[in-house]
Amino acid sequence: MRDFTDIMKRLLLLALNLMLAVQAFPQDKKPFVTLDNLQLNTRADFTLDYNLGNDTVKPSFAHGFAGKYLVVALDGNIGSKFSYHLRQRLNSPNINFANTFFQGTDWAYLNWNFTDNFFLSAGKQVVAIGGWEYDTNPIDIYYGTEFWNKVCCYEMGLSLNYRDQMGKNHFLFQMCNSPFINSAMQSIYAYNLMWYGNYGVFKTAYSVNMIEYEQGKFINYISLGNKLLFNGVEMYLDITNRASFEQKQFFGQDLTAIYGIGVDIGEKWIVFAKAGYDFNQAQLPNADDHSQAYDQYVVPGQKVDFESLGFEFYPRGDRSIRLHLCGSHTSVDGESKFQANLGLTWKVDLLNSIIKK
Repeated sequence: MRDFTDIMKRLLLLALNLMLAVQAFPQDKKPFVTLDNLQLNTRADFTLDYNLGNDTVKPSFAHGFAGKYLVVALDGNIGSKFSYHLRQRLNSPNINFANTFFQGTDWAYLNWNFTDNFFLSAGKQVVAIGGWEYDTNPIDIYYGTEFWNKVCCYEMGLSLNYRDQMGKNHFLFQMCNSPFINSAMQSIYAYNLMWYGNYGVFKTAYSVNMIEYEQGKFINYISLGNKLLFNGVEMYLDITNRASFEQKQFFGQDLTAIYGIGVDIGEKWIVFAKAGYDFNQAQLPNADDHSQAYDQYVVPGQKVDFESLGFEFYPRGDRSIRLHLCGSHTSVDGESKFQANLGLTWKVDLLNSIIKK
């Protein structure tokens, strides 16, 4: 095993040296392969949990340190028409049905820009579901909705993309494995239509989705992610309606709503607040069996809401090192929990560091 590890290290170093050598080609000769981004992102937290309990659950108090994320990401180009993208979690694989190294790969896909406006993407990629909480890098999420905590958001698939010349609209249609697969070759898929809008201070992340949880049985999402950016203030409001074709009432029975705001205070501080709500009354709850539920993430009868408040501090004035402190209150079907979280995040630009050195 040690010999194998040494060989892998040598191969990785060789690959990196080759890519850097290609990157160093003279500017008048376009390199065939470029490495444009190489990041190492890490986060560790200390967390306090206090569960108030209820008539059936005793109060509890727990605390401890935990490493949250250890992630490597790289991006580059192959010639003028292709680009490659990879993000690998080294500590906590995105495991669904198989405990394999590739399941720890968030994404690994190739883009083919066959015109100035159209490109095709193939490989493991983000399942195209709307909303800004869903799109946020997990390393930057301190408390999430029930849906965010459970959704499997990376799958193998294809997407056809269109971007307009002004960069205001990005549309994509995606077909990929359903996030509900629990074995290979299960023959269930997700069909996703997405719109990213960029209109100055207002941005959108909207989607409509048809996702099979069994062959021929779909849960459908309409997700509306709205964001405002102005003068150091960022606000977003996400609303997602989930429904099956078998439901009598399609809207308002199963939904998630999220509101978030962050305010820059100088160059080193951000104060933020966030609130989220999950609600599913589309079916009668069945405590013994949720396998036939239309919604496999927010189960029938469940009501979850949370509120959080905190701040981020960037001691260098850039985004490379971050300290955060925040607290939240969560209520799950009437059972309350308080949590406090202190964490350290560092995001290292390995490529520029190596080149400068």
